[in-house]
Amino acid sequence: MEIIHLILGKANPQRMNGVNKVVHQLATHQSLLGHYVQVWGITPSPEGEYPDRNYDTRLFQSLKNKFRIDQHLSKAIRECPKETVFHLHGGFIPEFYHAVRLLTATGHEFVFTPHGSYNAIAMQKNHLVKSVYFPLIEKSVVSAAKLVHFLGKTEYEAMDDLLPGTNKVLIPNGQDMNELKFIYSPLPKTKGTVFGFCGRLTAYTKGLDLMLEAFSRFVHHDGLEGELWLIGDGEDRALLEQRARELNIHERVTFFGACFGEEKLNLIANMDVFLHPSRNEGLPMSVLEASALKVPCIVSEETNMASYIREYDAGIALPANTPWDIYRAMKTAVIEISEKKWEQKRIQARKMVQSAFDWHRIAEKLIRVYAA
Repeated sequence: MEIIHLILGKANPQRMNGVNKVVHQLATHQSLLGHYVQVWGITPSPEGEYPDRNYDTRLFQSLKNKFRIDQHLSKAIRECPKETVFHLHGGFIPEFYHAVRLLTATGHEFVFTPHGSYNAIAMQKNHLVKSVYFPLIEKSVVSAAKLVHFLGKTEYEAMDDLLPGTNKVLIPNGQDMNELKFIYSPLPKTKGTVFGFCGRLTAYTKGLDLMLEAFSRFVHHDGLEGELWLIGDGEDRALLEQRARELNIHERVTFFGACFGEEKLNLIANMDVFLHPSRNEGLPMSVLEASALKVPCIVSEETNMASYIREYDAGIALPANTPWDIYRAMKTAVIEISEKKWEQKRIQARKMVQSAFDWHRIAEKLIRVYAA
């Protein structure tokens, strides 16, 4: 089977872009299954800059008019054999409107993964624009797809209200355990529990405002020892740093900025508890990374990870995504750490990733979707 993944970007796993990381893993494992796989990327700089991979990569110039695509991309689509399967990644991408019209005209089938774009919370952001854009443009992309692939339950269910009758499937992302090999180095820390987060510093979407409020209660209400580490960068970093000062927890909160590779993995592995109280997600790769590194997670329902955390007893699933509930979960974690119960959760966290998020099995499931 010939498979082409179409994305914005270069499928570079060393960048913070979650969609690009996912596509890289999917393409890698589908190639290992013996299929001819390509990733076609629409990018402002189509000159390369990505690591070696076992699949072919073709980069096309993005245009100022986002409702047009590079003529070379149009030509490439027209020249593809009819049996080629296309897989488009990302919602509300204007370039896909023209690409889908061309795919339909040339008789090519495609699977579409919105990667969290249709979650109810995501649809509220720029709601006025999306309320016009979706019925006029985005709907045509969804309707033309052979199948719409969702990563998490919240978005899967939200589609019933957004566009009833959509042909859809729920298959999560995975985690490549080989990518998590590194030399562990203990880091100096003060007394108490180390809580942490890794990802883009967008306060509302990732629930980082809730996290800081909860940690403030943890520190000031009970006088508990502990630290909060935030790995990553984003448009709200300055706002979050200011909020930490306002809450008088700035001496306990460390902003590491963007970290990659072994540096990032070692920081996560030195955490006791990983926090991800997101208000909106497809499926957070950082939770899979932390769990694979035996760091149990506290997650919101909106991460689409809560059901897995409960099933495997791999951390704590929040009953509600509020500062109070996060604070209580943090206290519970401290108690379980002191009582040695947390060690079993560490074992279960890794087992969860190995069992439920194996990329090879996920690649096989999607191959069956393409072939159906």
